[in-house]
Amino acid sequence: MPPPHRINARDLSIRLQAMGPTSASELAAAFRVDPSTITRNLAQIGDSLVSLGATRRTRYAIRRGVRGAHTWPIHRIGWRGDAHAWATLESYHGAWRIAWENGAPEWASAFSDREGVWNGFPFFVSDLRPQGYLGRGIARRITDTHTLPPDPRDWQDDDTLIYLSIAGHDLPGDLILGDSCLRRALAQGITPLPASTLSADAATTRYAEMALTSASDSPIGSSAGGEQPKFLAHVADGEGGGRPVIVKFSPPVDQTAGRRWADLLSMEFHALGVLAGAGLSIPGHRLIESGNRFFLEAPRFDRHPNGGRSGIVSLEALHHAAVGGISRDWSALSGNLLAAGLIASETLDRIRRLQAFGEMIGNTDMHPGNLSFQLTDSLPFALSPAYDMLPMLWAPGSGGEIAARDFQPLPPVPANAPYWREMLPLARAFWQIAAADLRISAEMTAAARQASRALEKIAARL
Repeated sequence: MPPPHRINARDLSIRLQAMGPTSASELAAAFRVDPSTITRNLAQIGDSLVSLGATRRTRYAIRRGVRGAHTWPIHRIGWRGDAHAWATLESYHGAWRIAWENGAPEWASAFSDREGVWNGFPFFVSDLRPQGYLGRGIARRITDTHTLPPDPRDWQDDDTLIYLSIAGHDLPGDLILGDSCLRRALAQGITPLPASTLSADAATTRYAEMALTSASDSPIGSSAGGEQPKFLAHVADGEGGGRPVIVKFSPPVDQTAGRRWADLLSMEFHALGVLAGAGLSIPGHRLIESGNRFFLEAPRFDRHPNGGRSGIVSLEALHHAAVGGISRDWSALSGNLLAAGLIASETLDRIRRLQAFGEMIGNTDMHPGNLSFQLTDSLPFALSPAYDMLPMLWAPGSGGEIAARDFQPLPPVPANAPYWREMLPLARAFWQIAAADLRISAEMTAAARQASRALEKIAARL
């Protein structure tokens, strides 16, 4: 008969770090000892050991520090600007856990177990990772000081945590990680009209100056796929308050790529206006010409007066956490969310309408990061207003090159044909408006007329 195995608290701690949350019976099997030996040695590990669950569900985990911390409070800022504690994020070896302050949201059980242990980094935190032109600009300003990789696309989950606890006071949505960032976020809503607020008229001048500053910090074309540069601003609303906006801008229009981006911003302005009329986007966009550039000013639908905020989460983050897999098809991904009980059939219908409209206007960049849902504690998730809807088929390449392209949309499959028929009048209106806009170049108005003719060939068969 082989002699019994000898283990100690250090052995158990190392094994738990490797395995993540584990039950005593699983540890006993791994070490080939009886459960009482496990229990006796677990008591010697100390404060780093955490017990999760009760009775037969009990598992054990080892706390893991991230630059000296292993818990982070998560706050939410409501639409009136008030803040409340929402949850606490806890880090363990091999796992993340969320401890809810006032009961778990309705959707929590779809992503975590009864004890709040998640399968991976919680999606509503990972979705706050710096992204796009604005995110990378913010990241560049803190990476040297806080020893983070210069490109956030290379960040690990721990890097995202550090960033959120340092610079996460004005990110998309309503979530704030840590008390320091919360206080800075609340300070933004104390004064109804911040000193940095621009009048609608002054914005036309200041935007040109802000574009120069933004472009010098991050040269246009340096982002993957020639991503559109942008900055944040605060514009007076005429009623003693202001509204936060996101402002996209073109390169100088006397450059070939700048002229094309100016055309595309004009067309995005029209596309979002058409969709706003149908209740699928938010109204209030402005198209501005100033300083040899075009600017598209978009109201932030996640911000409200007096510092109020609303939660949002991207289709990409939600689907990755709930289902997994890789796809760029909005309808297919959202169909998976419907099957998982996370969205309603009416929401899927709205998404199919948006996708149909996008395909009919040549939007070749409908990736899952360009569609979002409202993040509340309730189910089902509702769709956020449409954004980034423009004919990206004609976008310049990452080096600014312009390629000649004809619009030849593929007919929809039978299941999507009703949505195409429903959105066809809006797509027709878009192309007619674009073709008649004197701010758009002759080259792109000709493309609009060609696209309209190509769409009619599809329409005849719907």
